[in-house]
Amino acid sequence: MGSIDKNRTSTAAFDRGNRPAPYPLPKTAYNAHQPVSAVVIGAGIAGIATAVLLKAKVPNLTLTVYDRHARVGGTWEENQYPGVRCDVPSHAYQLSFAPNPHWTEFYAKGAEIREYYEATAKKFGVDKHLRLQHEVISAVWETEDAHWHITVRDLVAGTESTVAAQFLISATGRLNNAAPPNIPGLDTFQGAVVHTARWDHHSAADILDNKRVAVIGNGASGMQVLPAVLPRVARLRHFARTRNWVSAAFNGGLTARAAQKGNPAGHAIPEETRKHFASRDGQGDYLAYRKELNATFHTGIAGFYAGSDANAKLRKDLTALISERVNHDPELLAKLIPDYAPMCKRLTPAPGYLEALSDPKVDFVQTPIARVTASSIETTDGQSFAVDTIITATGFPDNYTPAYPLVGRSGTDIRDIWGPGGRVGYPKNYFGVMAPDFPNYFFVLQAQGTPFSGTVPVKCEQTATYIAACIRKVQAQSYAALEPTQDATDDFDAVVEGFFADKATTDTCSSWWKQGPGPSRVTLGWPGTMHHKGDVTRTPRWEDFAFQRRKEAAANRFHYFGSGLTAREEDGDPDELTSYLVTADEVDLQTLHEGWTRGY
Repeated sequence: MGSIDKNRTSTAAFDRGNRPAPYPLPKTAYNAHQPVSAVVIGAGIAGIATAVLLKAKVPNLTLTVYDRHARVGGTWEENQYPGVRCDVPSHAYQLSFAPNPHWTEFYAKGAEIREYYEATAKKFGVDKHLRLQHEVISAVWETEDAHWHITVRDLVAGTESTVAAQFLISATGRLNNAAPPNIPGLDTFQGAVVHTARWDHHSAADILDNKRVAVIGNGASGMQVLPAVLPRVARLRHFARTRNWVSAAFNGGLTARAAQKGNPAGHAIPEETRKHFASRDGQGDYLAYRKELNATFHTGIAGFYAGSDANAKLRKDLTALISERVNHDPELLAKLIPDYAPMCKRLTPAPGYLEALSDPKVDFVQTPIARVTASSIETTDGQSFAVDTIITATGFPDNYTPAYPLVGRSGTDIRDIWGPGGRVGYPKNYFGVMAPDFPNYFFVLQAQGTPFSGTVPVKCEQTATYIAACIRKVQAQSYAALEPTQDATDDFDAVVEGFFADKATTDTCSSWWKQGPGPSRVTLGWPGTMHHKGDVTRTPRWEDFAFQRRKEAAANRFHYFGSGLTAREEDGDPDELTSYLVTADEVDLQTLHEGWTRGY
């Protein structure tokens, strides 16, 4: 080996001209948990799930949840019509982190679901952050302070105020803002007209008992309300333009057909079962039962493919089921079987609905409505049906644009981009959670964010977890805001188009899953399953984002390094300083040094 010349110096190493000017770092310790603020709009399932998880996953967060209703619950607060209940088993229609062994019915009524989410909000402290009977009426992004400026109306006081928040999360859901049917003459009807989402319990007896009642619509709410009100009415006229594939109940392997035939409300869960599930000895059994139910929501994906053997078998099975439930009545069967593929739109279990159509009190009318008079409904073939009450079960608007102005970085209202006639014309977005030009704006389980497997509450948890990771990224480094790039959004949008190109959703049905009949844009779905979405979104692709730095970091992106110390060193707590040490049995090499909550 050659000798080293200790007297030799490197001009390149010590030439000040090749070295950067020292950056004046702040003297404060690195703080990964800078103060941040967030507003969540909506206190239904999505809003409560998001609020609970943001509270847990984002330290130093100031959180406010606005909802225009007087109670939490979202669609389960808004929809209170007779027979309203979830068609997913109760023990699968709950948050994974808040199992409830006390459900009283296999398919919970809307009131019990609402009470569950109200109790969950209280259990996890979200109730302290709620501002009920407050409606967001506009939101404008201000780049200068990197905040959303949100105007809120107090529906009790009638006053308006503006609040600022760094992050804005829309969790308003899809099943709200009732859509009354646009029928000529409806406003001239002299009897009661009530939408299922605007039900008046106090006048139910006056509008139902021994009355001639019309039910317009045969979506999920129409199929539920019809058998529920049938015993009370003198005559029921059911106006249904479309045909829907009615499925067996989503029963997780438990037989519910007997309950459907004898009791549209499903069946009660025995008290001894509830007590056992709630007991210490019953925890294992309850977990196994929850797994059994939830597993059924991750199967059957093959039936989504257009023209597949699985889809053909599904058509055959559903046809046989419908035939059996109408006692093989050929006239009814001819009116009920759709001409489009199953899974073009959501299957509807509808306990008791098909059986009710065979009741002699029911007129099943498929001819389109021409007009409503003071006392009747007239169809396009000239028939007139005298009625005393009209129940409109006509659902909700099929769009994903906010009901208020939402103005982004460039000064454009998102409704002028996504809305009908807008620059894009559909809710083009990134990963079903963000959109370019709208920094720090997120949405939960809306356009392109809903996988066609799994259960709604867990899907909300997935999205909320992703949002929390994005907020922590901004919080922990020298950023004020982030938004997806247009290129990344375009690529994701093309993937969505490609995924649904060979799916049954391209068939001729009209559905709230998509923009219109035939192979129109699928606006609801994530391009994959729930597990697919979980794996794909577990680690955000930061290269897909554009970031706005905080003002103090304008000169150097690593301003957040601070003094080179962390709060742990300053506090000097030995347990915190050695938090990376655990017992040998607790070591998990897969997650070692990766948990964001750990100090090392």
